[in-house]
Amino acid sequence: MKKLRYTSVAVATLAAATLASANNKVSADATNNTVITESASQTVQDAVSDAQNAVNSAQSNVNSKDQALSDAQEKAQTANNAYTTQQSKLTDSQKNLANKQDAVKQAQNNLDNAEKLAQQATPENIKQTQKNISDQQKVIQNAQGNVNDANTELNRAQDQLNNAKQKQANAQKLVNDKNLAKQDADNNVSKAEDDVKNSGLNEAEQNVQKVQTTLDNIKKTNSSNESVLKQNQIALADNNKKIADLNNKIDAAKKNVADAQNNVKDKQQALATAQKALSDLQNQVAQDETSGAAGFFKSIADNKDNSESLREDAQTAYNIVTGQPNAYQNITVEWAKKAVKLGQKNDSTSLANLEKALKYYQEWMSYRDKYGLSHPSISLTAVAIAMLSSDFQGYSATFDHPAQVEEKYGPFYEDEEDIAAGTDYFDAVDIWMNEKEIIDNYIKDHPDAAQYSFEKNPLTEQEYYKDVNYWNSISDLDTIGHYTSMIKPNANFVGLAATNYKVAGTYDGAASMDEIIFDPVNGMDFDSYQDLVHSYLQNFKQEDKIKTLNANVVTANQNLTNAQNAVKAAQNNVQSLQANLAELNNGSTKINKAISDTQAALAKGQENLEFEQKQLDQANQTLADVQAKVGTKAKALDDAKAAQSKAVEALSQVQKALDETNDEVKAAQSSVETAQNNLNTKNNDLKNAQNKLTALNQTLSNLENSKANLEKAQKALDNANDEALQANKDVITQQSILSSLKKSKEKADAQVITAIEELKQAQSDLTVAQGRLVAEQKIAEQEAQKDNQPTSQPTAQPTEQPTSQPTAQPTEQPTSQPTAQPSEQPTEQPTSQPTEQPAIESNTQLPGEQKNEEPQPMTTQVTTKNGETSIVEPTNSSSTQPTTKQDAQQLPQTGNQKSSSLIGLGFASLLSALGLTKVNKKRKD
Repeated sequence: MKKLRYTSVAVATLAAATLASANNKVSADATNNTVITESASQTVQDAVSDAQNAVNSAQSNVNSKDQALSDAQEKAQTANNAYTTQQSKLTDSQKNLANKQDAVKQAQNNLDNAEKLAQQATPENIKQTQKNISDQQKVIQNAQGNVNDANTELNRAQDQLNNAKQKQANAQKLVNDKNLAKQDADNNVSKAEDDVKNSGLNEAEQNVQKVQTTLDNIKKTNSSNESVLKQNQIALADNNKKIADLNNKIDAAKKNVADAQNNVKDKQQALATAQKALSDLQNQVAQDETSGAAGFFKSIADNKDNSESLREDAQTAYNIVTGQPNAYQNITVEWAKKAVKLGQKNDSTSLANLEKALKYYQEWMSYRDKYGLSHPSISLTAVAIAMLSSDFQGYSATFDHPAQVEEKYGPFYEDEEDIAAGTDYFDAVDIWMNEKEIIDNYIKDHPDAAQYSFEKNPLTEQEYYKDVNYWNSISDLDTIGHYTSMIKPNANFVGLAATNYKVAGTYDGAASMDEIIFDPVNGMDFDSYQDLVHSYLQNFKQEDKIKTLNANVVTANQNLTNAQNAVKAAQNNVQSLQANLAELNNGSTKINKAISDTQAALAKGQENLEFEQKQLDQANQTLADVQAKVGTKAKALDDAKAAQSKAVEALSQVQKALDETNDEVKAAQSSVETAQNNLNTKNNDLKNAQNKLTALNQTLSNLENSKANLEKAQKALDNANDEALQANKDVITQQSILSSLKKSKEKADAQVITAIEELKQAQSDLTVAQGRLVAEQKIAEQEAQKDNQPTSQPTAQPTEQPTSQPTAQPTEQPTSQPTAQPSEQPTEQPTSQPTEQPAIESNTQLPGEQKNEEPQPMTTQVTTKNGETSIVEPTNSSSTQPTTKQDAQQLPQTGNQKSSSLIGLGFASLLSALGLTKVNKKRKD
């Protein structure tokens, strides 16, 4: 039985449709086998016919779409070729335009040059050029004369060189001749030596020469040793003299060391004295500083030069700050000794705070000047009371007047006046005076109160007390008592003080002002008080004296250092001199050793000299004996050697002459080269002059023909512009054609893409139709077997399709795939040439195909056994389809095409689910 191809989609669809249409004609037997009735046969055959028609129609559509794709690809290729050709034409046109534009630029440059030349072509310039030509002709004549002179000099040098070379050749001939003569003399000496070779003469002569050389060497050595001995003896005497002088210097240097050491002791004592004087004074100053203001008051009270009232005022102030009982007003301040820390840094009695309070007086007086008020006198008693009041702010737990808290702290002086806190950051006088703002603010709201503003200059006592009474009558007004205290016209004697203690745990520093009414007067003005303070601070610090004593200490210390350095220098000098002495002593030892060695060498040399002299006498006697025996042969050897010496001398003389001629040749050659270089230079000068004349002639010609050249350049520019315009028009034309071809190309490429998509869809439709046909044929085959099957079922499987089955079945997918793809992408720039085709995914394939292989159809085998027909599960078959390699790119696979393969894989399970895996066919009785 022939195997049929079909798709799983078609089978599944057909199976579902068939089961639905035959719902009332199918019943189940006891074994659950499905029976197909005869009424379904015609329906199956009709479905086969319809499926065949659908396949034929789909195949025809595929062929049509395939042809349409080929036509579209051919048109696209033609459009692409035309577009590429046009791009090349456009590029050529653009290059031609660029060349023409360059020609226009060159023509414009030529015209500009011609215009400049025409502007220069004045009669004056032409005349000047003619004159330059005349002058240049004279330069050429001079240059030609220089060339002639250089030629003459070269010929003369060449003649000298030729003469020198001839002398060189003659001298070389003499050298050759003398060299031959020397060779003859050498041969004669050699022959004569051979004659006396065995006579012993040479040995005797050599022995004499050897002994004589040894004797001369001994004499030379003895002479050298005698010179060395004399030099060493002189050096020894000089070294001994230096040793004696150095010993004297060492004795003097040691005395210097002792003197310097004694001086160090003196300087140490002087330094100790200066340091003690400074320390004593510094201790005194420190002691005075510790007492602070108490010392200040005490110094005034003890100074008998002061007035009695001032000394009494100062003593009272001293008693107050030192906490004496009944110091003033018969009052003993019980807390004074606890609160006042005399002279300490933060205390009001410190000298720094004593000086600090001076600025408060100055500022207060400047305020009083604005009101036309007098300056109150300063009382030392008031200053002392102010100091206690200031220190009380740091001593007590609260910020208040000590007279206001007598129940807790004991009695205080009645006339204690004003206090202020936070004076490390704010000025106390400014704090008190700022209470005027209370009055000013009140007057803003009550203008009638302006008459009581204290703003009168001068402020009289009557006006002052009238104003004070007015402000005291206002019950809800903040305190202004500090302000009114500061501007009190009849203020008598005052004192101010400041402290740096922390007040009430919050404020840093406090200040106090006290006013005392004395009668009679025993105070002083501010300048006098300030002079007393400054004088005490200056005298107490003893700055000048301390400075002087410090300078004395520095000087004494420097003197000691200098003295110690002098000791070191003296000691170093002794050590250096001793080292020099040791070196000199060592030198004397070496010199003595050298003298002794030289004397011994001289004695030995004299012995050797006497011995060698005897050896020489014996050698000379031996030579005389040998010479007497040799006789004529010895005389011939002597004559040959004499002739040899003459030949050597003659050769040397002619060789010297040859060397001189060689030098002459070199000098002459150098002269020739110099003359040749000079000739070359002169020729170059002549050539340059001639070139300049040629340029001048050309310039004259250009000037004279400037008008014609200008017209010619203008014409050339016009022609170049015309050609450039024409080239530009050609570029525009070619660009327009390219744009038109681009649109045609893009349209053709789009048609190719559309044809590809339509072909893909047609192939997909064909695949579906083929699957449906296979399924229909299979059902028809089963129906035919049911109708014709005998009671006893044949065992052989049918091998052919039923005769009603269409004989022509599409067995293969179309193998002609579109191979021509658009070769180029449309480009925006006419000069860029596209070289690649649009890519289609290489892993895509036509519906039902595997990559690079023919799609493998699914086959179903039908077997019969004992009256039953079984549908065997589908298998992949490759035996019925030829394998065709796809060389072209595969078309993209759609979602439906991909899903069809999945449906095919599930065909067997679908049949099983429908109960069609096995069908028992029974004839109807």
